[in-house]
Amino acid sequence: MKQLTCLTIACASLALALTAFGGPEPSGKEMKQVAPPAPPECFNWSGFYIGAYGGYKKAVVDTDLDATGDFGLFPLDQAVIEDHSANNLDTDGGEIGGLIGWNFQSGCWVFGIEGTGGYTFLRDSFDSGTFFEPTLTDKSIQQAFRQTWLATAGGRIGYSIGNWLPYLTGGAAFGDVTYESRLHNVFGSPTGPFISGDRKDDTNVGWFVGGGMEYALNAHWALRLQYEYIDLGHVSFDSPGSPPFDTFSTHNRAEVREHNVSAAIEFKF
Repeated sequence: MKQLTCLTIACASLALALTAFGGPEPSGKEMKQVAPPAPPECFNWSGFYIGAYGGYKKAVVDTDLDATGDFGLFPLDQAVIEDHSANNLDTDGGEIGGLIGWNFQSGCWVFGIEGTGGYTFLRDSFDSGTFFEPTLTDKSIQQAFRQTWLATAGGRIGYSIGNWLPYLTGGAAFGDVTYESRLHNVFGSPTGPFISGDRKDDTNVGWFVGGGMEYALNAHWALRLQYEYIDLGHVSFDSPGSPPFDTFSTHNRAEVREHNVSAAIEFKF
C-alpha cells in the first residue's frame, strides 16, 4: 500500500512539473496575428480632363551681335561695337492659358497625354546710348526681345498615392520669338546715316521636361502645381549696312530658354 501511494505521488509530481515547464495553456488570443494596415486606395485618374492655369516664367535670352564684313578692316571699331551690345535680354513675366488631356491608369500607375496653350507676358529691350568708335563715327545699338504665346504637347507618367499624383512630363514646345537688333550712326554723324539690323519674327519648335504634383479634391476636381524647363532654340539673321556702307554688316542671334512654374485647376469628366 505504501508503495502504491509513493508511486501515485511521484506521478502527480511529474505531471505538475511538465505542466509548469510547458507554460500556461494558450488562450487563443496570443496566437492571433495583427494584420498589416491596408495600403491607401488609388484615386481613379483615368479619363478625359480640361483645365486652366496661371504661372510665372523666367526667360533666359542670350544675345550676340557680331560686327562682320568690312568692320573687320577696323578691328578697334569692331571690338568697341561688340563690347557695347547686350549680352542678354533676360526677362520674366506671367502666363495664363488652358490645358486638355487624357489619362490611362493601370493599378496605381497613371499614363497620359496633354496639350497646353497660353498667352505669355515676356519682353525686354536694351539701348546702349551713344558710344565713340576710335576711327569711324559715333554709334548706338538697340536690341529687343518679345514672346506672346507658348504651347506644349507631351506625355506624362505618375503614380497615384491616395488622392495625390506625383508625375513627370516631357515633350515638344512651340512659341513665338521676336528679336530685333539695330546698329546705327547717331544723328549728325559726319559720315551720314548708317543702319545695320533687322527684326525677326519666328515660330520656334523646341522641347520641354518637368514634373509636378496633383491633388484630387473629389471625383471631378483637382489642383496642380508644376515646373517646366523649356528650350526654344534660337533666332538669327545677317544684316548688311545701308548703302553706301552695305559691305559693313552684322550677325545677330538670340537663344531662348525658359523656367516655368504654374498652378492649375482641372475638371475630369
